[in-house]
Amino acid sequence: MNIEEVNKLTISLTLYIPLIILFIGNIGCILNLLIFTSKELRRNSCGWYFLMSSISDIFLINFSVITRLSSDHFGSNYQNTSRVYCKIRIYLTWTFPCISTGYLVLSSLDRCLSTSEKTRYRLFSQIKIAYRLTIVPIIIYCLTNSHQFYYFDLRPKCVAQVGVYSLFLSIYSIVWTSLIPQSLLLIFGLMTYRNIRISRQRLIQDNANEKKKTRTDIQLIKMTLIQVIGSTILLNIRSIYYAYYVLSTDLDKSDLRKAWENFFYQMSNYFFYMNFFKSFYLNILMSKFFRQVLLKRLKSCLNKIAPNQFRIHPTIASNATLNQ
Repeated sequence: MNIEEVNKLTISLTLYIPLIILFIGNIGCILNLLIFTSKELRRNSCGWYFLMSSISDIFLINFSVITRLSSDHFGSNYQNTSRVYCKIRIYLTWTFPCISTGYLVLSSLDRCLSTSEKTRYRLFSQIKIAYRLTIVPIIIYCLTNSHQFYYFDLRPKCVAQVGVYSLFLSIYSIVWTSLIPQSLLLIFGLMTYRNIRISRQRLIQDNANEKKKTRTDIQLIKMTLIQVIGSTILLNIRSIYYAYYVLSTDLDKSDLRKAWENFFYQMSNYFFYMNFFKSFYLNILMSKFFRQVLLKRLKSCLNKIAPNQFRIHPTIASNATLNQ
């Protein structure tokens, strides 16, 4: 392919893929909210972290994708004409993903502690502690990303300061926003798996209510491990590209190579966005419990919207019984 063909392919990619992400992503996030606000999950500490992550995902997908799409294809130029908008957009598009990933790390830690043999560790897996820790990812990432307010500006477009800061930003993206959280997810996931194997007998309860609670916890452990694997794959795609970008900065590149690099850069961004709506689709495929909760919540919502259409009238039910 020549340069023009690669550029046309990139333009098509940046137009249609964001529209698909907006459609599929919003459906997944909204249904996630519906599920994690259910009675079975909203009082569970891990379910709470998933709920907070889903809220962050909705803001991320809609704000980041819509502003980028409007800039690339619909003539919006605020990013390159307004300093305030430039700085705020960059800051939020970096902060929302970090916050969402932070809640996933907390959910993974929560499942790790909940399966520990030591009682004092299991005590941390409580909803009241989850409420208190809700603010932690917000504070951490709002502070650690604050440098972007200073170093991003109109030059004449909205870009980072060239030189040392650009190199720092690439390393910061690889290490702080990707490598560290992924490493924590992997460590907590492996520890959870180890704890389950060691303490399998302890998780079996005689009391019926405890059995129900245990089933919920086991399903959440399964869901958490699935999310860890999915996030590791999707986030590493972008991290690999950034690592390549840093290592190849000083190389002489042809125009065709630059065009292909731009194409793969856009692709890595969309894989990155996929990480923040994947949870619903992975869970619905892998977890029977998740599907059951979803159907229950949908039926409940439909009964509230149109109770006469989705509920059997008592007289009908009694007549049916008499006719038998």
